[in-house]
Amino acid sequence: MLVLTHMPRFVYALFRSMPGVWKSRHRLLLCWLILLQAVYPGRKTLKELSRWAPSGITDWRFRRLLKAGYWSIHLLLTWWAQEVLAGFPPPEDGVLYLWGDGSEAPKRGKKNPVAQKGRKSKHHPWFFGIRFGLLMAQWDVYRIPVAFRLILPKTHPNYRNENTLFREMVREFTPPTWAKLVIVGGDAAYGSKENMKMVQRRDQMDLHRQWAFVFAIARTWKTEDGHSLKDLVNHLPYKHYQRTWIPHLVKGKRRKTFWTYGKHLSLRHIGDATVVLSKKGRNFGPKNTKLIVTNLTELTPRQILLIYQRRWSIELLMWELKSALGLGQHQVTRQEERVEKSIGIALLAYLFLLRACPHLIQPGQAWSIFQLQQEFRLKAFTHQVEHNVELKMKKQYRIAS
Repeated sequence: MLVLTHMPRFVYALFRSMPGVWKSRHRLLLCWLILLQAVYPGRKTLKELSRWAPSGITDWRFRRLLKAGYWSIHLLLTWWAQEVLAGFPPPEDGVLYLWGDGSEAPKRGKKNPVAQKGRKSKHHPWFFGIRFGLLMAQWDVYRIPVAFRLILPKTHPNYRNENTLFREMVREFTPPTWAKLVIVGGDAAYGSKENMKMVQRRDQMDLHRQWAFVFAIARTWKTEDGHSLKDLVNHLPYKHYQRTWIPHLVKGKRRKTFWTYGKHLSLRHIGDATVVLSKKGRNFGPKNTKLIVTNLTELTPRQILLIYQRRWSIELLMWELKSALGLGQHQVTRQEERVEKSIGIALLAYLFLLRACPHLIQPGQAWSIFQLQQEFRLKAFTHQVEHNVELKMKKQYRIAS
């Protein structure tokens, strides 16, 4: 790959209004680190990235940048996310979706202060690595990471569980002005009563927009009269399920077929809500039935499924961050802040590509971060070749004169 020795002006312009009070050359180093994280196609270790940078930018300088404790990665991520949110066309219905999910970045060294061992369930393999929670804003085909939090080991003195971190991210998020309805959602791991109560309180406090939730929940939930949802799932006759189809978010793809049943219930601790039972086949048993709950009681089961299928966007986002932008591949240890900033650099590189190539993302059309990477890489290398030719011509001119 071509070594980048010159940062194009169109790249530097994206960092021009970036907030922060920077010391020494940390601002320039951060710009180069984000640029290399977004462009370089190989393994994203600090040592590998420094090989494709100017000679004065080394891996130990990158390490010192991540070690500096005066700048906040969450402040930068919030600014970049707000810039990206303002750069894309808003939806006509004014609905913004906030999806939360957790994942892990595998590690090998046992000296990492936040690395831990575990597994999601007995059906999943064991892993050793860094766990984190991610919050994503989504509408149409746009998927924008807006916040993240590290999930510390349970033995850590500052440990907070995943749902607590999720509520913190949602509370700190400021929706754009065009958002008239914000729908917060997640899978069954986030379908807790505290998360739903948080959304209800946010709806009461926010005078400019409405807040609602769409969560998958466990069948252990109970109604206010003491009946368990498990009894409804196990004993509901097949004839009550209705067949419906759900179109893809991307135009031109095949639709999905589901069998659904919806019912208005008064759940304990939550109040009035709509519960939807969904499965992929009419003759599927209760074990293959998913429960979805929402406080948007005016919606039909099909409309609720249309909303919940948007959660797949955060799975795509996780895959893109790990495969294309090398999330968690920096070799940093000993301090939690270094690990946190290392994870955040991959998210900043993702937002950087969204700001640099917004014209490649069209409403209703499929896209991936790999396409944006390839387009931006070609543009950056073209400027680098032109810069090399210009320097060579100036050198020949000085020799000739």
